[in-house]
Amino acid sequence: MSNSRSISTAAELQGVWPALFTPLNSDDPKRLRNTIDYAKAKLLIDDMIAEGVTGIVPVGTTGQSPTVSPEQHLDMVRFTVDYVAGRVPVIAGAGSNSTRESVDMIQSIQKMVGDTAVLCVTGYYNNPPQEGLTAHFETLSAETGAKIVIYNVPARTASYLEADTLIRLAADKNIIGLKQAIDFRSEGKFREDTKKVIAATKSLDFSVVSGEDDGVAEILALGGNGVITASGNIPEVARLFLKIVAAGKAGNAAEAKQLQEDAMVFVKAVFARKNPLPLAALFDSPLFQPLVSVRDTAGGEEVQAMLMDLVRDHAPSLKKYHNF
Repeated sequence: MSNSRSISTAAELQGVWPALFTPLNSDDPKRLRNTIDYAKAKLLIDDMIAEGVTGIVPVGTTGQSPTVSPEQHLDMVRFTVDYVAGRVPVIAGAGSNSTRESVDMIQSIQKMVGDTAVLCVTGYYNNPPQEGLTAHFETLSAETGAKIVIYNVPARTASYLEADTLIRLAADKNIIGLKQAIDFRSEGKFREDTKKVIAATKSLDFSVVSGEDDGVAEILALGGNGVITASGNIPEVARLFLKIVAAGKAGNAAEAKQLQEDAMVFVKAVFARKNPLPLAALFDSPLFQPLVSVRDTAGGEEVQAMLMDLVRDHAPSLKKYHNF
């Protein structure tokens, strides 16, 4: 518990937070009961911290949260907190579409590593109404006292937190931020909602960060504060994103936009198939079913070759995971 370092205010939810990929050992060819490759996870963590990332988020979607076992989920959080050892803060993935399950998970994490902020997703599959989503997050706050970052990702959940709902939730002292994974870059409802939330919560202890790796510069231009990122597992991307945040915070929007363009070769590769399939290829790791390797998807050999070219040409830090 002494190693635990978290965040407790919205002001600390800024910068670049890689959503840590969970690498697996190749010890079950059926990809049902693989163990976690903690040696590889140490390499990932050390490389990201060496680049200067603001913090790390274990066991989100990128960390195979839907498919790791409950025991593995908690073990990965504990491992991350222990291995990071206070070098950067940790926000633990602890979401569920069952309020009870999310409460239980947060409380289990608190018993293991002490108070830590948590990232909690909206209600996938059961797709609760706005009133249910409000009750869900308010209950997580009341039952656990944890600092909560809401994850709004309708493309994966079919569940969308409306702007007015988010503004209400932001008034809760324990709900300190939002990972906004919607298309706020294009004109339309999602962009207007994001602007409305940022404007209405400026006076509250509430921070909005991007959940879209191609929107880091844009969220900063809108008044947001950073990114929780899948691509940031790649050290070269973490470095670029940190530069984007620095430029955006300094008011250099044109520089931030150019750096965002520079990052797109990586972002397009990481999302060439559903995340985290490409990351699994980049880190030479199996994935639990029902996810498959990039190679096993339609046109997958071509995508696999593209990813290996990315390593050779743009991400030399990843060569150690391959026999180049």
